[in-house]
Amino acid sequence: MSSLLEVLTHMIWPVSCPVCGAVAEILCEPCLRSMLTPQPTRCIWCGEYAPCKACKKYGNGALIRAASVYEGHMKDVILALKYGGYEAIGPRLGKAMSNVFSRSDIDVLVPVPLHIKSKRRYNQAESIAKGLGEIWDVEARSAARWTVDVPARAGLGAAERLSLRSDAFAFDENISGLRVGFVDDVCTTGSTLAALAQAARSHGAEVVCAFVAAHVPPIR
Repeated sequence: MSSLLEVLTHMIWPVSCPVCGAVAEILCEPCLRSMLTPQPTRCIWCGEYAPCKACKKYGNGALIRAASVYEGHMKDVILALKYGGYEAIGPRLGKAMSNVFSRSDIDVLVPVPLHIKSKRRYNQAESIAKGLGEIWDVEARSAARWTVDVPARAGLGAAERLSLRSDAFAFDENISGLRVGFVDDVCTTGSTLAALAQAARSHGAEVVCAFVAAHVPPIR
């Protein structure tokens, strides 16, 4: 009987948890909670573990806060969000991240924008930011955009990632004077967040931190 019920349920709601396979669940809460473990903070300017003495020239200790490591089930979840069309995973992931991090003193959450030629119908970073912002009562605003057509970061090596310049991004004028927190799904070298942060500073914003669902730990 239970198997028949599962089949009927799946016919009505053709989704399943990418971790445990439970039908009619876009992502189980127990599965999600089990994957989130706060990671050591990283410097937003160079991507190395904080505190970073080499980057004091930027004037503050803005940090990258990651909720997990990009591996195993978390990698499966992010791939389902990013390429599998499961946009609803994003807000759930963002809401869960609100329990992992303490709320920073920020005015706005800015998701990392999609690349200029991206064929994705939604921005996975924006969907995460909306969930996080809803719990924290902070506006999620897509205030940044790419100014150059660069290859997707996922297919690049470390050297190519690190070559990204701050003028690859532009911001809305009304970002000036605001305390900004960035949001993304995955942080690898941290070069995208660094370029985004430098661009935000040049537009008059105060860069406070970045929140990412998962990261690839730097080699110590």
